[in-house]
Amino acid sequence: MATGTVENNLSRALELLGGSIDPEIVESFPSLEARILAQALENVEIAEQRLREIQKLVGDMEAVLV
Repeated sequence: MATGTVENNLSRALELLGGSIDPEIVESFPSLEARILAQALENVEIAEQRLREIQKLVGDMEAVLV
């Protein structure tokens, strides 16, 4: 793969993450690729936690839509 393509892909991946990586992740993973994937996974875990909290507050989506 051409260097420009790799750089473009990494730039786009960082953009999708919101442009930042948690400092703890930066310290824990040696490569930018690993950091991007770890941050994406952490973002998913945070989103799942928030969804569960929202469901507790407003109820299950099926019950709300009925």
